[in-house]
Amino acid sequence: MYILMIARGYPSKEFPQWGCFEQDQAEALCNNGHKVVVLSIDSRFLWKLRKVGITHYSKNGVNYYNSFWFPGVLTRTISRKFNFFIKKCQVDKLYKKVEFLYGRPDVVYGQFFFNTDIGVYLQKKYNLPLVGIEHAGRFNSDRLDSITKWVATNAYANADEIITVSQTLRKRILYHFKRDSYVVHNLVNNIFFDSVRKVKKTNSFSFVSTGSLVYGKGFDLLIEAFSLINRINKDIHLVIIGDGVERQNLQKQIDNLKLSHNIHLVGKKTKGEIVQILSDSSVFILPSRSENFSVSILEGLAVGLPVIATLCGGVKECINEKNGLLVPVENVPALADAMKKMYDTLGEYDSQKIAQDCYNRFSPSVIADKLVDVFQKAVEKKKKMS
Repeated sequence: MYILMIARGYPSKEFPQWGCFEQDQAEALCNNGHKVVVLSIDSRFLWKLRKVGITHYSKNGVNYYNSFWFPGVLTRTISRKFNFFIKKCQVDKLYKKVEFLYGRPDVVYGQFFFNTDIGVYLQKKYNLPLVGIEHAGRFNSDRLDSITKWVATNAYANADEIITVSQTLRKRILYHFKRDSYVVHNLVNNIFFDSVRKVKKTNSFSFVSTGSLVYGKGFDLLIEAFSLINRINKDIHLVIIGDGVERQNLQKQIDNLKLSHNIHLVGKKTKGEIVQILSDSSVFILPSRSENFSVSILEGLAVGLPVIATLCGGVKECINEKNGLLVPVENVPALADAMKKMYDTLGEYDSQKIAQDCYNRFSPSVIADKLVDVFQKAVEKKKKMS
Protein backbone atom coordinates (compact mmCIF):
# COMPACT_ATOMS: atom_id res chain seq x y z
CA MET A 1 0.00 0.00 0.00
CA TYR A 2 1.15 3.53 -0.81
CA ILE A 3 0.41 5.89 2.12
CA LEU A 4 0.65 9.67 1.87
CA MET A 5 0.96 11.00 5.41
CA ILE A 6 0.34 14.65 6.37
CA ALA A 7 2.41 15.41 9.46
CA ARG A 8 3.58 18.34 11.58
CA GLY A 9 7.14 17.89 10.32
CA TYR A 10 10.06 15.68 11.21
CA PRO A 11 12.58 15.62 14.09
CA SER A 12 15.76 17.69 13.84
CA LYS A 13 18.80 18.31 16.00
CA GLU A 14 17.23 21.50 17.32
CA PHE A 15 13.78 19.93 17.88
CA PRO A 16 14.24 16.17 18.39
CA GLN A 17 10.62 15.56 19.49
CA TRP A 18 8.92 17.56 16.70
CA GLY A 19 7.07 15.12 14.45
CA CYS A 20 8.49 12.10 16.27
CA PHE A 21 5.09 10.31 16.46
CA GLU A 22 4.73 10.69 12.73
CA GLN A 23 8.27 9.57 11.91
CA ASP A 24 7.98 6.46 14.08
CA GLN A 25 4.71 5.48 12.39
CA ALA A 26 6.06 6.22 8.91
CA GLU A 27 9.11 4.03 9.49
CA ALA A 28 7.00 1.25 11.02
CA LEU A 29 4.71 1.22 7.97
CA CYS A 30 7.72 1.29 5.65
CA ASN A 31 9.38 -1.60 7.50
CA ASN A 32 6.18 -3.62 7.08
CA GLY A 33 6.52 -3.35 3.31
CA HIS A 34 4.47 -0.24 2.51
CA LYS A 35 5.52 2.86 0.59
CA VAL A 36 5.29 6.01 2.70
CA VAL A 37 5.75 9.65 1.73
CA VAL A 38 5.29 12.37 4.36
CA LEU A 39 4.11 15.92 3.63
CA SER A 40 4.21 18.76 6.15
CA ILE A 41 3.26 22.43 6.25
CA ASP A 42 5.50 23.72 9.02
CA SER A 43 4.62 27.35 9.74
CA ARG A 44 6.51 27.83 13.02
CA PHE A 45 8.30 31.17 13.37
CA LEU A 46 11.88 29.91 12.94
CA TRP A 47 13.37 32.16 10.27
CA LYS A 48 17.01 31.24 10.89
CA LEU A 49 16.36 27.48 10.83
CA ARG A 50 14.52 27.06 7.53
CA LYS A 51 14.47 27.79 3.82
CA VAL A 52 11.49 29.30 2.04
CA GLY A 53 9.88 26.83 -0.37
CA ILE A 54 9.90 23.03 -0.49
CA THR A 55 12.63 21.02 1.23
CA HIS A 56 13.25 17.27 0.98
CA TYR A 57 14.60 14.87 3.58
CA SER A 58 14.98 11.09 3.41
CA LYS A 59 15.52 8.63 6.24
CA ASN A 60 15.12 4.85 6.58
CA GLY A 61 13.21 4.48 3.34
CA VAL A 62 10.74 7.32 4.00
CA ASN A 63 10.74 10.55 1.97
CA TYR A 64 9.70 13.77 3.71
CA TYR A 65 8.65 16.95 1.90
CA ASN A 66 8.12 20.15 3.89
CA SER A 67 6.75 23.48 2.70
CA PHE A 68 7.35 26.84 4.34
CA TRP A 69 6.04 30.11 2.91
CA PHE A 70 5.05 32.35 5.82
CA PRO A 71 5.04 32.00 9.62
CA GLY A 72 1.58 31.03 10.81
CA VAL A 73 1.54 33.95 13.23
CA LEU A 74 1.28 36.27 10.20
CA THR A 75 -1.40 34.41 8.24
CA ARG A 76 -3.51 33.79 11.36
CA THR A 77 -3.46 37.54 12.08
CA ILE A 78 -5.30 38.17 8.81
CA SER A 79 -7.95 35.48 9.41
CA ARG A 80 -8.19 31.80 10.21
CA LYS A 81 -9.75 31.13 6.81
CA PHE A 82 -6.86 32.84 5.07
CA ASN A 83 -4.42 30.81 7.18
CA PHE A 84 -5.98 27.53 6.05
CA PHE A 85 -6.26 28.75 2.47
CA ILE A 86 -2.48 29.31 2.43
CA LYS A 87 -1.87 25.86 3.93
CA LYS A 88 -4.09 24.18 1.36
CA CYS A 89 -2.29 25.97 -1.47
CA GLN A 90 0.98 24.66 -0.06
CA VAL A 91 -0.23 21.09 0.33
CA ASP A 92 -1.64 21.14 -3.20
CA LYS A 93 1.76 22.12 -4.58
CA LEU A 94 3.43 19.44 -2.45
CA TYR A 95 0.93 16.82 -3.60
CA LYS A 96 1.48 17.55 -7.29
CA LYS A 97 5.24 17.21 -6.81
CA VAL A 98 4.90 13.95 -4.90
CA GLU A 99 2.39 12.45 -7.33
CA PHE A 100 4.76 13.25 -10.21
CA LEU A 101 7.66 11.55 -8.39
CA TYR A 102 5.92 8.58 -6.75
CA GLY A 103 2.47 8.20 -8.34
CA ARG A 104 -1.04 8.38 -6.95
CA PRO A 105 -1.31 7.26 -3.30
CA ASP A 106 -3.76 4.62 -2.11
CA VAL A 107 -4.73 6.61 0.97
CA VAL A 108 -4.12 10.01 2.59
CA TYR A 109 -3.34 9.81 6.32
CA GLY A 110 -3.71 12.98 8.42
CA GLN A 111 -1.95 13.23 11.77
CA PHE A 112 -3.97 15.38 14.23
CA PHE A 113 -7.23 17.14 13.33
CA PHE A 114 -5.55 20.15 11.68
CA ASN A 115 -3.66 17.95 9.23
CA THR A 116 -6.72 15.79 8.62
CA ASP A 117 -8.53 19.02 7.71
CA ILE A 118 -5.82 19.74 5.15
CA GLY A 119 -6.26 16.15 3.94
CA VAL A 120 -9.95 16.86 3.26
CA TYR A 121 -8.81 19.25 0.53
CA LEU A 122 -6.80 16.48 -1.19
CA GLN A 123 -9.60 13.97 -0.62
CA LYS A 124 -12.15 16.12 -2.43
CA LYS A 125 -9.93 17.49 -5.20
CA TYR A 126 -8.24 14.20 -6.12
CA ASN A 127 -10.92 11.70 -5.00
CA LEU A 128 -8.62 9.98 -2.48
CA PRO A 129 -9.52 7.95 0.62
CA LEU A 130 -8.75 9.85 3.83
CA VAL A 131 -7.97 8.52 7.30
CA GLY A 132 -7.32 10.84 10.24
CA ILE A 133 -5.65 9.93 13.53
CA GLU A 134 -6.13 11.97 16.68
CA HIS A 135 -3.65 12.36 19.54
CA ALA A 136 -4.51 15.84 20.86
CA GLY A 137 -5.30 16.27 24.55
CA ARG A 138 -7.47 19.35 24.00
CA PHE A 139 -10.46 17.13 23.21
CA ASN A 140 -10.54 15.99 26.83
CA SER A 141 -12.18 19.31 27.65
CA ASP A 142 -15.99 19.48 27.61
CA ARG A 143 -15.83 22.75 25.68
CA LEU A 144 -13.61 23.41 22.68
CA ASP A 145 -12.30 26.75 21.48
CA SER A 146 -13.98 28.04 18.31
CA ILE A 147 -11.03 27.41 15.97
CA THR A 148 -10.50 23.82 17.15
CA LYS A 149 -14.21 23.09 16.81
CA TRP A 150 -14.40 24.64 13.35
CA VAL A 151 -11.36 22.79 11.99
CA ALA A 152 -12.06 19.43 13.66
CA THR A 153 -15.72 19.43 12.64
CA ASN A 154 -14.73 19.73 8.99
CA ALA A 155 -12.01 17.10 9.38
CA TYR A 156 -14.14 14.49 11.10
CA ALA A 157 -17.30 15.08 9.09
CA ASN A 158 -15.37 14.25 5.91
CA ALA A 159 -12.69 11.68 6.80
CA ASP A 160 -13.54 8.21 5.52
CA GLU A 161 -12.26 6.64 8.73
CA ILE A 162 -10.93 8.00 12.04
CA ILE A 163 -8.36 6.53 14.40
CA THR A 164 -7.94 7.53 18.05
CA VAL A 165 -5.02 6.47 20.25
CA SER A 166 -7.06 5.43 23.30
CA GLN A 167 -10.56 4.37 24.30
CA THR A 168 -10.87 7.55 26.35
CA LEU A 169 -10.09 9.76 23.35
CA ARG A 170 -12.48 7.70 21.21
CA LYS A 171 -15.27 8.58 23.63
CA ARG A 172 -14.30 12.27 23.61
CA ILE A 173 -14.34 12.47 19.80
CA LEU A 174 -17.70 10.71 19.80
CA TYR A 175 -18.96 13.21 22.38
CA HIS A 176 -17.80 16.29 20.48
CA PHE A 177 -18.46 15.26 16.87
CA LYS A 178 -20.87 12.28 17.01
CA ARG A 179 -18.30 10.30 15.03
CA ASP A 180 -16.97 6.91 16.10
CA SER A 181 -13.39 5.78 15.52
CA TYR A 182 -11.06 2.80 15.59
CA VAL A 183 -8.64 2.66 18.53
CA VAL A 184 -5.03 2.05 17.55
CA HIS A 185 -2.58 2.79 20.33
CA ASN A 186 0.69 4.65 19.91
CA LEU A 187 3.79 2.61 19.19
CA VAL A 188 7.22 2.64 20.77
CA ASN A 189 10.39 2.77 18.68
CA ASN A 190 12.39 -0.46 18.47
CA ILE A 191 15.47 1.29 19.85
CA PHE A 192 13.91 1.07 23.32
CA PHE A 193 13.40 -2.70 23.14
CA ASP A 194 17.12 -3.16 22.45
CA SER A 195 18.05 -1.94 25.94
CA VAL A 196 16.04 -4.01 28.41
CA ARG A 197 17.74 -3.85 31.80
CA LYS A 198 17.47 -5.96 34.89
CA VAL A 199 15.73 -3.67 37.33
CA LYS A 200 16.87 -4.07 40.89
CA LYS A 201 17.14 -1.87 43.93
CA THR A 202 20.65 -0.55 44.44
CA ASN A 203 22.25 2.32 46.30
CA SER A 204 21.83 4.42 43.14
CA PHE A 205 18.03 4.18 42.95
CA SER A 206 16.53 6.78 40.62
CA PHE A 207 13.14 7.74 39.28
CA VAL A 208 12.89 9.11 35.73
CA SER A 209 10.26 11.05 33.83
CA THR A 210 10.06 12.53 30.33
CA GLY A 211 7.83 15.09 28.66
CA SER A 212 7.34 18.72 27.80
CA LEU A 213 7.80 20.94 30.84
CA VAL A 214 4.29 22.37 30.80
CA TYR A 215 1.61 22.62 33.47
CA GLY A 216 -0.46 19.72 32.12
CA LYS A 217 2.37 17.23 32.61
CA GLY A 218 2.32 17.76 36.40
CA PHE A 219 6.05 17.93 37.06
CA ASP A 220 5.44 20.42 39.89
CA LEU A 221 3.39 17.71 41.61
CA LEU A 222 6.15 15.16 41.04
CA ILE A 223 8.77 17.44 42.58
CA GLU A 224 6.54 18.00 45.62
CA ALA A 225 5.95 14.26 46.02
CA PHE A 226 9.68 13.58 45.65
CA SER A 227 10.41 16.04 48.46
CA LEU A 228 8.28 13.87 50.78
CA ILE A 229 10.17 10.65 50.08
CA ASN A 230 13.52 12.44 50.07
CA ARG A 231 13.04 12.96 53.80
CA ILE A 232 13.10 9.18 54.17
CA ASN A 233 16.09 8.46 51.89
CA LYS A 234 18.51 11.17 50.78
CA ASP A 235 20.20 8.88 48.22
CA ILE A 236 17.23 8.65 45.85
CA HIS A 237 17.42 10.72 42.65
CA LEU A 238 14.91 12.02 40.10
CA VAL A 239 15.79 12.76 36.47
CA ILE A 240 13.37 14.80 34.35
CA ILE A 241 13.97 14.79 30.58
CA GLY A 242 12.43 17.56 28.50
CA ASP A 243 12.09 21.30 28.10
CA GLY A 244 9.29 23.84 28.02
CA VAL A 245 7.83 27.03 29.41
CA GLU A 246 7.72 25.74 33.01
CA ARG A 247 11.42 24.91 33.24
CA GLN A 248 12.41 28.07 35.13
CA ASN A 249 9.54 27.69 37.62
CA LEU A 250 10.38 24.03 38.18
CA GLN A 251 14.03 24.84 38.79
CA LYS A 252 12.99 27.51 41.29
CA GLN A 253 10.78 24.96 43.06
CA ILE A 254 13.69 22.51 43.21
CA ASP A 255 16.01 25.17 44.61
CA ASN A 256 13.46 26.30 47.23
CA LEU A 257 13.12 22.70 48.42
CA LYS A 258 16.94 22.38 48.48
CA LEU A 259 16.80 19.37 46.16
CA SER A 260 19.20 20.47 43.43
CA HIS A 261 21.55 17.58 44.27
CA ASN A 262 18.76 15.02 43.92
CA ILE A 263 16.51 16.33 41.11
CA HIS A 264 18.07 16.90 37.70
CA LEU A 265 16.39 18.75 34.82
CA VAL A 266 18.48 17.50 31.90
CA GLY A 267 16.67 19.24 29.00
CA LYS A 268 15.84 17.82 25.57
CA LYS A 269 17.51 14.59 24.53
CA THR A 270 17.64 12.44 21.42
CA LYS A 271 16.02 9.01 21.43
CA GLY A 272 19.40 7.37 21.89
CA GLU A 273 20.17 9.57 24.89
CA ILE A 274 16.73 8.91 26.39
CA VAL A 275 17.29 5.16 26.05
CA GLN A 276 20.55 5.44 27.96
CA ILE A 277 19.01 7.47 30.78
CA LEU A 278 16.06 5.08 31.08
CA SER A 279 18.41 2.10 31.13
CA ASP A 280 20.29 3.67 34.04
CA SER A 281 17.09 4.35 36.00
CA SER A 282 14.93 2.25 38.30
CA VAL A 283 11.33 3.43 37.87
CA PHE A 284 9.47 5.56 35.33
CA ILE A 285 6.91 8.15 36.49
CA LEU A 286 4.27 10.09 34.57
CA PRO A 287 2.48 12.63 36.86
CA SER A 288 0.21 14.16 34.17
CA ARG A 289 -2.92 16.13 34.92
CA SER A 290 -4.29 15.08 31.52
CA GLU A 291 -3.15 12.48 28.99
CA ASN A 292 -4.43 10.51 26.01
CA PHE A 293 -2.01 7.65 25.47
CA SER A 294 1.54 8.37 26.56
CA VAL A 295 4.43 7.29 24.35
CA SER A 296 6.82 8.11 27.18
CA ILE A 297 5.15 5.44 29.35
CA LEU A 298 5.61 2.91 26.55
CA GLU A 299 9.29 3.85 26.28
CA GLY A 300 9.76 3.17 29.98
CA LEU A 301 7.94 -0.17 29.73
CA ALA A 302 9.94 -1.15 26.63
CA VAL A 303 13.17 -0.80 28.59
CA GLY A 304 11.66 -2.94 31.34
CA LEU A 305 10.95 -0.25 33.91
CA PRO A 306 7.90 -0.49 36.15
CA VAL A 307 5.75 2.64 35.88
CA ILE A 308 3.92 4.95 38.26
CA ALA A 309 1.30 7.04 36.46
CA THR A 310 -1.71 9.17 37.21
CA LEU A 311 -5.09 7.68 36.32
CA CYS A 312 -6.03 9.86 33.36
CA GLY A 313 -6.85 9.28 29.69
CA GLY A 314 -5.73 5.99 28.24
CA VAL A 315 -3.03 5.29 30.83
CA LYS A 316 -5.02 2.43 32.34
CA GLU A 317 -4.97 0.73 28.92
CA CYS A 318 -1.27 -0.06 29.29
CA ILE A 319 -0.63 -0.17 33.07
CA ASN A 320 -1.66 -3.05 35.31
CA GLU A 321 -0.56 -4.68 38.58
CA LYS A 322 2.28 -6.52 36.80
CA ASN A 323 3.99 -3.45 35.36
CA GLY A 324 3.15 -0.54 37.62
CA LEU A 325 0.96 1.52 39.91
CA LEU A 326 -1.81 4.01 39.17
CA VAL A 327 -2.59 6.99 41.40
CA PRO A 328 -5.30 9.69 41.32
CA VAL A 329 -4.62 12.89 39.39
CA GLU A 330 -3.16 15.80 41.40
CA ASN A 331 -2.88 13.73 44.58
CA VAL A 332 0.62 14.41 45.89
CA PRO A 333 0.42 12.17 49.01
CA ALA A 334 -0.80 9.24 46.88
CA LEU A 335 2.01 9.84 44.38
CA ALA A 336 4.58 9.92 47.19
CA ASP A 337 3.14 6.72 48.69
CA ALA A 338 3.40 4.98 45.31
CA MET A 339 7.02 6.10 44.93
CA LYS A 340 7.85 4.73 48.39
CA LYS A 341 6.01 1.48 47.66
CA MET A 342 7.86 1.08 44.36
CA TYR A 343 11.18 1.67 46.13
CA ASP A 344 10.35 -1.03 48.68
CA THR A 345 8.98 -3.61 46.22
CA LEU A 346 11.02 -3.03 43.05
CA GLY A 347 12.44 -6.57 43.11
CA GLU A 348 8.94 -8.00 42.62
CA TYR A 349 8.73 -6.60 39.09
CA ASP A 350 10.09 -8.70 36.22
CA SER A 351 11.74 -6.34 33.72
CA GLN A 352 11.93 -8.98 30.99
CA LYS A 353 8.19 -9.70 31.21
CA ILE A 354 7.36 -5.99 31.31
CA ALA A 355 9.36 -5.39 28.15
CA GLN A 356 7.97 -8.46 26.36
CA ASP A 357 4.37 -7.51 27.13
CA CYS A 358 5.04 -4.01 25.80
CA TYR A 359 6.58 -5.47 22.63
CA ASN A 360 3.63 -7.80 22.06
CA ARG A 361 1.13 -4.94 22.28
CA PHE A 362 2.92 -1.77 21.11
CA SER A 363 5.86 -2.71 18.89
CA PRO A 364 6.06 -0.95 15.50
CA SER A 365 5.11 -4.01 13.42
CA VAL A 366 2.03 -4.74 15.56
CA ILE A 367 0.74 -1.15 15.40
CA ALA A 368 1.58 -0.79 11.69
CA ASP A 369 -0.61 -3.80 10.85
CA LYS A 370 -3.51 -2.30 12.81
CA LEU A 371 -3.13 1.03 10.99
CA VAL A 372 -3.15 -0.68 7.60
CA ASP A 373 -6.35 -2.55 8.52
CA VAL A 374 -8.07 0.84 8.95
CA PHE A 375 -6.53 2.20 5.74
CA GLN A 376 -7.94 -0.75 3.83
CA LYS A 377 -11.40 -0.11 5.28
CA ALA A 378 -11.18 3.50 4.04
CA VAL A 379 -10.12 2.35 0.57
CA GLU A 380 -13.02 -0.11 0.37
CA LYS A 381 -15.48 2.52 1.55
CA LYS A 382 -14.25 4.91 -1.12
CA LYS A 383 -14.65 2.26 -3.81
CA LYS A 384 -18.26 1.59 -2.78
CA MET A 385 -19.05 5.31 -2.90
CA SER A 386 -17.47 5.82 -6.33
